[in-house]
Amino acid sequence: MHHHRFIALLSFVCSLSLISACNKETTPEPLTTKANNKPLNIVLILIDDLSHYGVSIYGANAVSENSGLFSKQSISTPNIDELAQEGFVAAHAYSYPLCENTRVALMSGKFNKRNYLKPKSLHHSEVTFSDIFAKAGYKTGLFGKWKQSRGTRDLPGLSYISEFGWQDYVAYDVISDTQRFINPRLVINGETHDYRGRTDLDPKTGRRWYGPDIINRHALRFIEENKNKPFFLYYPMLLVHDDHKPTPDTRPKTLFDEVDEVHHNRNGHQGDDFRYFPDMISYMDKLIGRVINKLEQEQLLDNTMVVILGDNGTKEVFTHHLNSGQDYPARKGGNTDNGIHIPLVISHPQAKASKGLSSQFYQGLVHVVDILPTLVDAAGIELETNGDIDGISLMPQILGSNDSLRSSLHHWYIGNSDYRKQPSAVEYAFDQNFKRYAPSQHFPKGRFFDLRSDALEQQGDTVKEFRWGVLRYSGLDLKQLSEEQKQAYNDLGKVLEANAFVDIQALSITATQKHLSVGHTLQLHVQRKPCNVTRNAIVWRSSDKNIATVDKFGLVTALKPGQVTIHSFSWSDASPLADGGLAYTSHGVSDLIQLSIGE
Repeated sequence: MHHHRFIALLSFVCSLSLISACNKETTPEPLTTKANNKPLNIVLILIDDLSHYGVSIYGANAVSENSGLFSKQSISTPNIDELAQEGFVAAHAYSYPLCENTRVALMSGKFNKRNYLKPKSLHHSEVTFSDIFAKAGYKTGLFGKWKQSRGTRDLPGLSYISEFGWQDYVAYDVISDTQRFINPRLVINGETHDYRGRTDLDPKTGRRWYGPDIINRHALRFIEENKNKPFFLYYPMLLVHDDHKPTPDTRPKTLFDEVDEVHHNRNGHQGDDFRYFPDMISYMDKLIGRVINKLEQEQLLDNTMVVILGDNGTKEVFTHHLNSGQDYPARKGGNTDNGIHIPLVISHPQAKASKGLSSQFYQGLVHVVDILPTLVDAAGIELETNGDIDGISLMPQILGSNDSLRSSLHHWYIGNSDYRKQPSAVEYAFDQNFKRYAPSQHFPKGRFFDLRSDALEQQGDTVKEFRWGVLRYSGLDLKQLSEEQKQAYNDLGKVLEANAFVDIQALSITATQKHLSVGHTLQLHVQRKPCNVTRNAIVWRSSDKNIATVDKFGLVTALKPGQVTIHSFSWSDASPLADGGLAYTSHGVSDLIQLSIGE
């Protein structure tokens, strides 16, 4: 049997096994942490808009701007590279083509088909890694780009971010997408801090207020304040996303000191200037170095796991240049390799140190959904609903195993669209050698590519252009495939079939009792029919929050005597959105249970 046929069949069998396993009734255990004198701290750093070749350990040393503004300017990321020397580096880590699609998957451990409904609208009922770590007793902090939600009619965006378990945060893009770099607008623990138009200087630097510096200082402060307790620090960086602007390290200094803070062309300055991209990469790495130095200063490195990854490929106006002399055109927003291939570097106190860069790179497929189970596994936290996520823990690989984590990946992608307005999403399955797209409006027969000879998917007699200049080629002629290609085509078709959308039919709440006393708690569970429903999240609601509350985990807390009804609604048809409007609908598939609260 060909190797490619085997790995695709293995993926299909695993999918069927999961469907079968979900029919077994289980009683989840509560979240617990393993007995440990020093619980492991977690630092998760997300770089905005940078392919794996933007991190120099991956083998690229220069970047160009495609219109000729600069050519083959040297870049390096020494702080990330140093962390990688004795850590784990994924050679084939993948995300979605745009930032928010990736961030939803990263935070939830689920592929987009399960929970990505609309940009800036992730509903608080979704369980995210911050919810899990907060429940496990960790201090949680977010410092950087948020973008996930805008709140609802009942709870505005300024406060809504706290619904995801964040206890301390300094965030950009909470209520709107405005300035992030020079004189930014930030939200700090529910309060707006607007630096726009200010002419005073940052007393810490003696320079203009710079968003990445402000946020970095708060991240360092968070580490210092929580050095004696377990913490989860999520640092979704503002860099290196546009607008491309000079950094405090750009020379001459006047470029940073005098550039306009907004998008307009004034005083000879351009609001978005691609020439500063290499400087932004360097400054991004410098800020990461400050975090690592702070951990070392506080003597926390030996008890902290550091994860660094990107959210999507580099912006399409640039080209990366490899040490080998090859060029790698960037393509943020595209589903080809240069849109979804990201850096992933992990430092763990017990990670097997590499003896050389060639053996240091893990060669298996990795996806951003794998980060959540990896973090909770490293921290010794048990997931109540492990079967509800798509990610697989990387801990065996981080500690030295070369076993393949997964044989193929499945993507369902709607970009910045609303799932209700674009039913024909881009959907595909791929392994390291082949890629098959499902039929779509523009390509009714689907598409198929041999990635070994066409990594950027440019074969085919037809090409169509989409938003942001994304080009999609028709792929290989299905009538001219080799036997090996035919087998891969069929096997990836089975992966697509195994990931077909499954809608909800019924919900059923189960509980060990229906009477509880004030001050006590009761864990509710819900069974879904079918059990492999695609959008498997639940919205919980209490009829009277004064009598009893219910959290997103289904945990009821009794507050005062009385009768209360607890409802459950399915994500599959409740349309839960935090986009400033109605939170969810309650006329679809649901269930309820009546509880009696006594003294």
